Amino acid sequence: MLQFTRRSFIKCSALASLALLPGNPFARQSACAASLLTPENYYLAHKKELTDAFIETLQGVAQFLGPELGTARTKKVTQQALSRFEALLPQLPDVGGERNPDTEFIPIAAWYIALYEPMKAAGKTPADLGKLIYDLNVFSLRSYPPAQALSTKENLFSPAGLNELRDWATWTQRRELSGNWVATFIPSEGQDFDYGINYTECGLVKYFKSQRLSELSPYVCLNDFPKSQTLGTGLQRTKTIANGDGICNFRYKKDRPVTQNWSTEIAGIHTRN
Repeated sequence: MLQFTRRSFIKCSALASLALLPGNPFARQSACAASLLTPENYYLAHKKELTDAFIETLQGVAQFLGPELGTARTKKVTQQALSRFEALLPQLPDVGGERNPDTEFIPIAAWYIALYEPMKAAGKTPADLGKLIYDLNVFSLRSYPPAQALSTKENLFSPAGLNELRDWATWTQRRELSGNWVATFIPSEGQDFDYGINYTECGLVKYFKSQRLSELSPYVCLNDFPKSQTLGTGLQRTKTIANGDGICNFRYKKDRPVTQNWSTEIAGIHTRN
């Protein structure tokens, strides 16, 4: 049983009050309006916000692991993870900074990498790490303001929101940055969804591969489902690059129930890894 109350676990950067986990373009309409100028190192320019967010995340991690590992071992895990995150931060891949709303997902991938080795030393598996962050995500989403969720959903499915998403996808296809995502906007055209996104390259998969930790990639993707459930965006997805499919086929339908979650998807991950 989690003992902490309103941890802002999913607070990642100055671009969003609630970080959006991979494959969910729910904040693009605001992020795309941000400055098109990318700092020399975006992550160092936002070092304080990103580090503070991870420290808050580690508070949740500590309360989750504490009952099993004890105070001393848990403190060691979180201290080592923070040190590792601070070392990773300057070397995170450039995917466009404020030009790209998906930039915020890269530091979240670094959370997994920073936690992996100390949790492994404590006897935990990649699946344990994935479930920990997934559960913290679900817990945090319980306090997501309903009015904000409704506003975000309406903006996303609006003509302006869809146009910005389409423009973003077109930009990624230029492949200006090697570490970036590459996406295609899929219009409904009478099918059983309002719009889709096909990813043929994933910035997170690339980053995990560069760190020789590709086994962590599929667990990040599972966080897409509780986020979509909270916002009422009706995500369905049957393929992911992280799972070896060569494509991520996101399909969104306003107010459709989200039936996929950790329980429905985890067996497929275990089969492939």
